[in-house]
Amino acid sequence: MARALLLSLLLSAAGASVSCARYEDLATHEAMHLDAKRYQGFWYEVAGVSGFIDGSCACTRMKFELEGPTSFKDTYTCRKPSPEGNIVLPPVRGSFPAGMPGKMEGPMKPVTMPYWVVGLWGDYEYSLVYSCAPLLVTKAERLYFFSRKPEIPAEVMKEMRAFAAARNLSLAYVKDVPMAGCKWAPDSGAAELQV
Repeated sequence: MARALLLSLLLSAAGASVSCARYEDLATHEAMHLDAKRYQGFWYEVAGVSGFIDGSCACTRMKFELEGPTSFKDTYTCRKPSPEGNIVLPPVRGSFPAGMPGKMEGPMKPVTMPYWVVGLWGDYEYSLVYSCAPLLVTKAERLYFFSRKPEIPAEVMKEMRAFAAARNLSLAYVKDVPMAGCKWAPDSGAAELQV
């Protein structure tokens, strides 16, 4: 009985220390209430925390499209292992609360992952997205630095990183995504772009 109680207390303590922050404590008012129609379009992942699938990606890009008043589709493209490679992942379909469109979530089997827009810079030019899922004794955190162009000016990146640090969002594993030599096809609605 004493062992069971001790184990229960340890697991409770571990769970308490690995919980994810509340969206409302992280995001700016503008990000929470973003205009989802203006948020649509292509976003380049200039820097972020790489995961299992996108660990060696270059030229990462996401296309955010509304499918309904509170639903969306993200099509994620990365090139592996170089700008000549190509991987397009199946679209992720997700949703957000009507009164808080920045609080997005989408299924990533076997769990639903939040994709929270926590900050916007410029006129919907740069976006900082945070994702966190509590696990048994840890949490899976991701941080994405998005731009409408395949680069973020140094001063804006500095502001974005300071914003994340002020909210205790770890920058320890954030890496720049290689963009040199990247090409995107005209299917973007614009001329082919090469960096």
